Amino acid sequence: MTTSTYLDLDEKGKLVDEPRYRGMNGSLLYLTTSRPDIMLSVCLCARYQANPKEFHLIAVKRIIKYLKGTTNVGLWYPKGTSLNLTIFLDFDFAGCKLDRKSTSGTC
Repeated sequence: MTTSTYLDLDEKGKLVDEPRYRGMNGSLLYLTTSRPDIMLSVCLCARYQANPKEFHLIAVKRIIKYLKGTTNVGLWYPKGTSLNLTIFLDFDFAGCKLDRKSTSGTC
């Protein structure tokens, strides 16, 4: 999902099965520990777990399709080695178009 993709409430959209949507999104949230490239997209989709619409489910399926095509990409944490971590932060103050909340991202 590109950073210019905009997910909204889609109030007129068709409702989808909430437990299924939450399960798919929860699995993707678990994967973000080794796949930080999907962090932004997954967190955008997680905002709509209370009332998911078909548009949001399509976005989650698009993330899964991306993962299927990039199985050779990810972080690998070898056992017994020391890690030096570098952290990058990005903030967007009042960037959410729905409620004007700030969004942030870390990598």
